[in-house]
Amino acid sequence: MINFQIYKNGKQIPFENENNYFQNKTFETLFILHGLYGRGKNWQTFSKILSKKENQIVVTVDLRNHGGNVFDDDFSYISMMNDITSLFNYLGVKNTNLLGHSMGGKLAMVIALLETKYVNKLIVADIAPIDYDNNETQIINSLLNINLKLVKNRNEADKFLSNYIDQKFLRTFLLQNLELVDGKYKWSINLEAIKKSLNDLRKFPSIKNIKKFNKEVLCIYGGKSNYVKVEHFDIFKKYFSNIIFHEIKNADHFLHVNNLLEFYETSNKFLNN
Repeated sequence: MINFQIYKNGKQIPFENENNYFQNKTFETLFILHGLYGRGKNWQTFSKILSKKENQIVVTVDLRNHGGNVFDDDFSYISMMNDITSLFNYLGVKNTNLLGHSMGGKLAMVIALLETKYVNKLIVADIAPIDYDNNETQIINSLLNINLKLVKNRNEADKFLSNYIDQKFLRTFLLQNLELVDGKYKWSINLEAIKKSLNDLRKFPSIKNIKKFNKEVLCIYGGKSNYVKVEHFDIFKKYFSNIIFHEIKNADHFLHVNNLLEFYETSNKFLNN
């Protein structure tokens, strides 16, 4: 079972089977799927704010090969989809809203298209259902090249990464996955599986004879990001017949960090409309 975190009343709470939050029709639920190199904790602030609303439950998950989950060589959108549906079944989720960012956005779209029965509304954050060029090999190679036996602290790892990645925010984001265990640093993400699967993860899975998802979909994208462009709108509409688009003009790919307020307000209005 993949790791997950539950938020209610503005704070993280332990999962207790007897509460049956997910089988109680008075609660609205939102599952959040993070991007590549991310983890559920990245969405903690957003989840706390959204879950302050009465009868709103938010669940963040750590996707396969991320967030300290057991490593697995099988790393695809289909395998991740199966992880999520297994989690739904474990929790007793019959129907939920989904929010996915980047890789998690592609995964959310795949779940909506192939496991439609589980999905109510869908929010896709700064990703399109297209194939992207695999231009991220420098990131994965840089992480793999860090000799963890020589790393004494995060600052040393950051200094090494700065030779290849000049964005401090991106380095900090990546190094969140470096954990100190029994006095030694280790990765909480499966770098080898990511590198092996990177080409496929940058693509959108080929889905034959698929029916359009007719429920409500919102695509939020950053005006300073290159991941979603106006020319992609028609591609979205091939899969999603009831989709609207919202641009956060002053945001890049990490739009939920660049402008948390607008991202929250846009998401909240859509979910509660």
